[in-house]
Amino acid sequence: MKRLLSKMLIICSLLTLVYLPIFGNGFAVDDHVFIAKYHPTIREAFAGVVPPGHEGVYRPVRGMLYTLYFSLFGITPFFYHLHSLIVHLAATVLMYGVIGEIGRIGKIGGKEWIGLVSGLLFGLHPIHTETITYIASSMDATGLLFFLLSWYLYLKKHYFLSFFVATISFFTTEMALTLPLFLMLQEFMLGQAVRKPFARPGLANNVNTLRNLMGKIWPYFIAAGGYLAVRFFVLGIGARGVYLGGSFYLTMLTMTKVLVQYLWLLVWPVNLMHNHIISPGIEAFVYRGYRTAAIASQTLFDIDILVSFMILLGLLVCLWKLKHTHPLVSFGIGVFFLGLVPVMEFVPQGAILNERSLYLSSIGFVLILGYTLSALLENQKAKPWAIAGLSLMLLFYAGKTATRNRDWRNNISLFTKDIEASPTENTYAYFALGNAYNEKKNYEKAVASYQKSVEINPGFAVGYASLSRTYRDMGNTELSNIHYRLANQAEQGFWTKK
Repeated sequence: MKRLLSKMLIICSLLTLVYLPIFGNGFAVDDHVFIAKYHPTIREAFAGVVPPGHEGVYRPVRGMLYTLYFSLFGITPFFYHLHSLIVHLAATVLMYGVIGEIGRIGKIGGKEWIGLVSGLLFGLHPIHTETITYIASSMDATGLLFFLLSWYLYLKKHYFLSFFVATISFFTTEMALTLPLFLMLQEFMLGQAVRKPFARPGLANNVNTLRNLMGKIWPYFIAAGGYLAVRFFVLGIGARGVYLGGSFYLTMLTMTKVLVQYLWLLVWPVNLMHNHIISPGIEAFVYRGYRTAAIASQTLFDIDILVSFMILLGLLVCLWKLKHTHPLVSFGIGVFFLGLVPVMEFVPQGAILNERSLYLSSIGFVLILGYTLSALLENQKAKPWAIAGLSLMLLFYAGKTATRNRDWRNNISLFTKDIEASPTENTYAYFALGNAYNEKKNYEKAVASYQKSVEINPGFAVGYASLSRTYRDMGNTELSNIHYRLANQAEQGFWTKK
């Protein structure tokens, strides 16, 4: 017990240290909309009431949390950031427990390092800065905390309590709906379903195994199905956007590149952005008037799409080939894919890539790293090199996380960093930076940012409209009228549409 507590103390202390900069941050992106203006009653939350512009989302438990927190803390950022940090600390501790239990049921003997190493890597990984530092995202991540708690309770065989917590998680964030799939993957890759029944060939054995497995997991599928039924059929809450270029096929082609970019962000979390560039002409955010030429020109035989297919296929082959010799590696690959199912654009989300979408998928990545490094740490010859490599990795993660947290001070600092990372492609970042300057009544800088957004995307009617309004506020009627007309040219009837 003392060793366990000491490990928890190490993890929590390091996480608190690198996340301390968030307490100097204000609100960013949608924080003010949700915290200052979104206070639904219980009835409104479960009826699907959301702020304007956020239609297509159904997260009633999250809505009730906003109401509760506003009644307690008002609009003071400190307490919301404190909630964010507590969520991440608790999720990291639970992830440590989950991986420890998975190592046990997977019969990974002697790997006492795997939980600590994986926990540190998960907690310090820079990709989680958007999930935690961005308050609105951390409120969603509360559902992922429930997800991990339910998973841990399932591993400890507290099935009824696990199911109850899982149901809460489903109604907090859609990302939690993958929990039944995680449990099935765990049982097939690591549990008795693999070690005993499937060791004997024959359809009857496989059917019996599946029946026994579903006996434990079917309630989770029922709860997830209940959420989907309420959302889609009772309340009629559909997608948040449209398919890219109006085509499911083109969307799926794009998502092959997105999946590989997600993988790269886990491996090399350096060029972090709020609005990522998938490839030239394709931005992560699907805003009104977004560019479609690059999307429409894609084919299955484009070199970047073919390479992406090959990488993804290679991962799936590794999952299959290693399932008996290195089941934890196969399981980790499966977790990476399953964690991203809700954001694969089968139902359009309004953004095709978000760093916060990797919170669950990263568990698979750090599990594989933790498994590999723990094996090296137990090898006396390799141990010094493993310690050196792990130390350098943790220092890199900690430094990058601490500096990235400061980027989220406000919208100006956040979108300035986006533009520094992608100065020639990021229409949305220039537009959002223009809005941030406009709120500060720094009209000259707002105009410069808006101008850059329409230079990158000449069809961006909202950018011209923002220029028109800003010039009007500056008292320049002539330029305001010019950009009023340009907005209509970019999108016919723009001013009469909602």
